Amino acid sequence: MNKCYSCGGEIKIIKDKPYSYTECGLDVVLHGITQYDCPTCGEEYASIPNMQKLHRLIGAHICQKRKALLKSEEIKFLRKDLHLKAKELAALLGVTPSTISRWENGKKDIGEAHDRLLRSVYMMYASEQANHMICGGVLNMFKELPAKRKKIEQSKELVLNPQEWLNCMPDCCPA
Repeated sequence: MNKCYSCGGEIKIIKDKPYSYTECGLDVVLHGITQYDCPTCGEEYASIPNMQKLHRLIGAHICQKRKALLKSEEIKFLRKDLHLKAKELAALLGVTPSTISRWENGKKDIGEAHDRLLRSVYMMYASEQANHMICGGVLNMFKELPAKRKKIEQSKELVLNPQEWLNCMPDCCPA
């Protein structure tokens, strides 16, 4: 017999009802999720397996399937799934924290270039987390870039030894 976490009353198990997963901040409906309803206190909750994979699937869907510019709630979802504070995402994308705030609050639309960059960063991160290395350490790579960069003269020549690419491990970039 299952008991309610809130009141200890007997709960009703629901298995065939679509679940509106509003907790993620997006309009997501899950099917096949076990839900619980307590007729005594009115408490309702769901058992969602492997939330990390679910969030990666949602994030990948946003990045790959949504053709319009990212919406404010999608930007916030991606940032949170990247485990970044707004200040950290701002540094990563080369914008100010107030810009991130305006994007996430819907006061300003994200631009085309930053939309593409955020999607790319997310997809590389998701790939890393799934051990499908595209580019190891992508978040650190972007974090290490200074916020404001000046044009400097750099050598155009790239010098490599065969050992650097022949012995390249899967975590080197590019794959």
